[in-house]
Amino acid sequence: MPHDIQARIFDPFFSTKSAGRGLGLTVIHGIVQSLRGRIRVESEVGKGTTLRILLPSDGATARETRDITGREELHGTIDATVLVVEDEAPLRLAVKKLLGKAGFTVLEAADGSEAVTLLNSTASRIDLVFLDMTIPGCSSHEVLREAVESWPQVKIILTSAFSKEIANESLSGPQVCGFVRKPFQFGTLLSTLRIVQSS
Repeated sequence: MPHDIQARIFDPFFSTKSAGRGLGLTVIHGIVQSLRGRIRVESEVGKGTTLRILLPSDGATARETRDITGREELHGTIDATVLVVEDEAPLRLAVKKLLGKAGFTVLEAADGSEAVTLLNSTASRIDLVFLDMTIPGCSSHEVLREAVESWPQVKIILTSAFSKEIANESLSGPQVCGFVRKPFQFGTLLSTLRIVQSS
C-alpha cells in the first residue's frame, strides 16, 4: 500500500473499494486497543502487506481484561434472546460468541433482508435486537419496523460509528433503548444489553 493509504486504513468508513464499507479494520483496531494491544503494519507496493497483532501476556493485564469483558460472569443462562444484525463477519461472530458465553440465546443476521426473514419466521421469542445502522439489504429502518410489528415488546440497541446524536436523529422510537458506538469494548456492549434487558 502507498503511505497515504497506510495512514488511513484504520479510519472509520475509509475504503479503496467503491462498494466498501470501511469498518472491518476499524473494529479490529478497537478490539486490539481494548485488550491493550498494538497493530503493526508492514507494507510495500507490489510486494504485499503484513499486519501483526501484539497482545500483552502478563498476569495483571489478563486480570484487567477479564474485568473489562465481564468474563468472570460469562456463565449461566439469561432468559432472553438477542438478534445480532451486523454485516462485518468478524465482529458479528465475536459478538455472538461473547453473548452466548454470557448466557443469551443468540440469533444472527448478516444483512437487513436476513434479519427481516428471521423476525418473520423464528418460533423463538426475540427480546433484543442489536442493530447496525448501516447494513446492506433491507435498511435498518425496515428491520426496526419489522421487529416492532413482529415482537411488540422488543427492545432495540443501535450501533454505529456515528455519534449517538446523529444516530438518534436517523433512527428513533420508543423501542430504541440503547446505543453502542463503534468501535466498542465488549464489556460496554454486554453491560448495555444487560441494563436494557432488565429494564
